[in-house]
Amino acid sequence: MKKNHTLFIGLSTACSLTLTMAIVSVPSTNIEMVKSFETTYVLSLGESQKITNTTIPAGEEISNTVLTSRNNAITLSGYKIVDNDGGWQTILPGGYFYNPIDNSANHNKISGIKSIEYIGTGSLELHYGYSMNDTEIIYSLEETLEAGTPFVFNDEYPSYFYVANNGNSNIDIDELNIEYSCVASSYPRNNLNVLMIGNSFADDTLFYSARIAASLGITINLYDAYIGGCTINNHYSNITSESATYSMRNMNGSEWNYKDNMTLGSIVSSKTWDVITFQQASAEIGRSTSYANLENLVDEVKSYASGSPKYYWHQTWAYDNDYSEYYDYFSYFHNNQEEMFDAIVDCYNNQVAPTGLFEKTIFNGTAIQNMRTTYMGDIFARDGKHMSHVHGRYVIACNFLSTVLNIDFKLSPPQYIPEGMNRSFLNLANEAIENARKHPNEVTNSSYTVSEMGEYDLSNYTEIDAGLVGCSYYYSQDYDNYNKRNNHVSGTSNKYASTFRFTEDTLPVGSLVFVGEGFGYRPEAWVDDSRQSFRKSEAWNNVIEIDEDFWDGYQYRAFNLFKAGKLSLSGEYIDEQYDEIFDAFHIFVPNNKMAGLNPKTYNPRYSSDSILFENNGLDIDNYERVHLDPITGFYKCDSYYYLMNSYVDDTAKKFVCTRPFFTANGDLPAGTVLIIDSGYQWRSDCWTEKGTTSRPNNVSTNFTILNSSFMSPYRRRSFNVSTTSSSYVGQNSIEFMNHFRIYTPII
Repeated sequence: MKKNHTLFIGLSTACSLTLTMAIVSVPSTNIEMVKSFETTYVLSLGESQKITNTTIPAGEEISNTVLTSRNNAITLSGYKIVDNDGGWQTILPGGYFYNPIDNSANHNKISGIKSIEYIGTGSLELHYGYSMNDTEIIYSLEETLEAGTPFVFNDEYPSYFYVANNGNSNIDIDELNIEYSCVASSYPRNNLNVLMIGNSFADDTLFYSARIAASLGITINLYDAYIGGCTINNHYSNITSESATYSMRNMNGSEWNYKDNMTLGSIVSSKTWDVITFQQASAEIGRSTSYANLENLVDEVKSYASGSPKYYWHQTWAYDNDYSEYYDYFSYFHNNQEEMFDAIVDCYNNQVAPTGLFEKTIFNGTAIQNMRTTYMGDIFARDGKHMSHVHGRYVIACNFLSTVLNIDFKLSPPQYIPEGMNRSFLNLANEAIENARKHPNEVTNSSYTVSEMGEYDLSNYTEIDAGLVGCSYYYSQDYDNYNKRNNHVSGTSNKYASTFRFTEDTLPVGSLVFVGEGFGYRPEAWVDDSRQSFRKSEAWNNVIEIDEDFWDGYQYRAFNLFKAGKLSLSGEYIDEQYDEIFDAFHIFVPNNKMAGLNPKTYNPRYSSDSILFENNGLDIDNYERVHLDPITGFYKCDSYYYLMNSYVDDTAKKFVCTRPFFTANGDLPAGTVLIIDSGYQWRSDCWTEKGTTSRPNNVSTNFTILNSSFMSPYRRRSFNVSTTSSSYVGQNSIEFMNHFRIYTPII
């Protein structure tokens, strides 16, 4: 029988200091034991803590911290009573604790439970088990525990147990007596010095790590020997020649500290490191021929290192499926994420693990691949390869710490949560991390495949078009544009997408608004159609239920949507940002209040378009019109090797553009029809796998049928729409975009 639980643990010493501790499970072979002792910890429950003549109702929890002290040393503390299939259970911890047993930075290990006794009445079921490895607890036998009768473990001592009733009897527990076998370890668990010999992927890994550890009461000193994109061969060449200069980066709280112009050897010798990690550059991690100098690099690092650091391998992750850059790294894997991940695993198993150089591996690549099977999908990279600023970086930081410090985050969840992340996200991350450590060579599908939106019964609702426009926002206190979208404000417009300005008729009471994980919004409000004297605050709710209070006193409401960190939507790699932000906002209206509203799927076939189809020998009924989300500004593919749109200058005010289309997704299949109204034109900027390409001409022909060569050899296409007279778009981006229509064949 296997169970997972959350524990609330505290610590007290003779001076009544209370700290937070993390529970970890470290194999004893990884540490040097310096002394051992045995003692009995008696958890005496106060009057308010006693469990007296009661059965805990299903779904309720009682948690307490019991503070005791023995010889000015450690204090065992903490129990939690939780629902257990209609009954209740008490959980007490074994394993490792982060707390000093002396003035050094050592920690103690509760290596095993020798006996258990409770004082009270009744009988309990006793479930116990062992830490089989650093990821899993296996509960084995079930025994009967009688009040006042110690249950003694004569042979192997379990590290975890819980007691439970069967839901049918009343139990009194006045006191719990637990005898432990304890050892003290010389391996420091505070002020640990960790060096990553890496690149920008190491930066991503370290970004949140210190803050997460600090929320558990752990101080860890994290450094990165940084050169962007540095490979194993380059690191080896650099350390032997001592010619290349590194940036030694340290994440101190939320700020990077830099010490530039250092050689790799000088970085390694600058401190006594407890852990040193190695990694391959993402461009070569899946290429088996790129590891020839791995052993040489480790040997050189060892020659500079003092003390006895532990050496770990850091496995990084595969690119997003829609990743494209002017380099051809991804094309080596046929632009296929799964193929790249399989190659990463193969290289680890065939090139890294057999060397025996590394005591542990940090399987961040597997953890991220597991995350991609959640309802959030393939959105954990901010540019197709580097981790997203909030969720991606958080997952790899937790996985990194869980490996380096052997923390089970399900048992001891971190208190630090970055802005833009809901606490429920920890469930997804913990599952992905646990599965990565259990099954590092394969993808384990998540059980979290339904978002909060999927938890609602929407059978009597219809989704409507929210009217999102990229690179725009409302500012209800603006003197000149209080009721208009601000499309061209430098440094601000490009961070937002804005909705329609709703009335209670167009966003009626009873509607549901869903906001994707990692996205915030400002619910703008107007009491009348004039400049307002206040603004609503930004918020991060995933679900907004439109009730009477939402409309109380307001005539108009609108939403400015942004991604955590207020990331630019008009800079490098905007394609992923636009895909995410347009897909992150949904409005569902009760069917009985849909009168006068159009569903989001309503993309009408124009009668004039029907005639154009007929004139070209086609039947419009065999095609569906594509919903286009307008973005203010334009693309210029011969100026930038990456996808970027300009939105600020006077030229940009003449254009509305689409979000990108991808060949890998088959977004524009052969036979797709493009229609442009008279007086308007479109230009389809395009990018190859290697980036910059020559720019095509504007097209003003009313009817265009695309063939297969339209998308090949291009990996991405986007469309700029303008008038043939180059007039300004103004405020009507959605209406303007309606002059350009895309129809794809119904398959």
